[in-house]
Amino acid sequence: MLFCNLEFYPWRMKSLRKVSLVLSCFSADHPRLSLQAIADHTCLPKTTVHRILASLREIDFIVQDDNRDDYRLGLRFLPLSGIVLSDLDVPKHARRPAAILMNQCGESVHVCVFDGRNVISIDRHEMAEDSNEIIRLEREPAYCTGTGKAVLAALPEETVRRILPDKMESYTSTTITDPELLVQELAATRKRGYSIDNEERQPGVRCIGAAIRNRRQVVGAISVTGPAGRLPPSRIPVLAGLAMATAARISASIENA
Repeated sequence: MLFCNLEFYPWRMKSLRKVSLVLSCFSADHPRLSLQAIADHTCLPKTTVHRILASLREIDFIVQDDNRDDYRLGLRFLPLSGIVLSDLDVPKHARRPAAILMNQCGESVHVCVFDGRNVISIDRHEMAEDSNEIIRLEREPAYCTGTGKAVLAALPEETVRRILPDKMESYTSTTITDPELLVQELAATRKRGYSIDNEERQPGVRCIGAAIRNRRQVVGAISVTGPAGRLPPSRIPVLAGLAMATAARISASIENA
């Protein structure tokens, strides 16, 4: 029989929240972090952060580099992430439609899910000539990507304002970093039904995205991605139509499963 100490429970929850704060510091942009950087990001005392990292290191969730200065996520997360992704509806229903979309448009296609703040790539269909040219990270900010803006446009404005980062980093000269301008961009996205990443995440790369939904909410998005020279404004409406039709097909498959 399981024993639950109710007096112990609140303390344990506080500890778990601190562990969550430490783990959430790591990202594709910041895969290695120093003790000081983690303490600064979490606003936790260095002694607390060090204790948490030491505990996570013992069970292989955290690895400390040989120079003893930086920490990174351990390989223990790989099988766990595979279990999570295998249980998601989106990759099960999107793989074949995404491959068809790639053949229809002759451009790379990415499928992402939304974690509440960022978009996470779960499936990619890359054109051979673009495999070394178009570089996509596993986790990306929503406000400057085609899939991310498609998701944000499907959310209420108050929700968008709440989840935007305090400082919106500028990745290129066209990245939208003003929340008010982004809200206007999302309104335009909502009206036309598809998003456009106009070289906002990577110079020379343009994306057209469409949201994927289940019965209750938006859960991800699909995008057509390619060099800006091959995706001029005149070609966007056709590609957008294909992306929206594919997103609708995936959404219907999820809802009817």
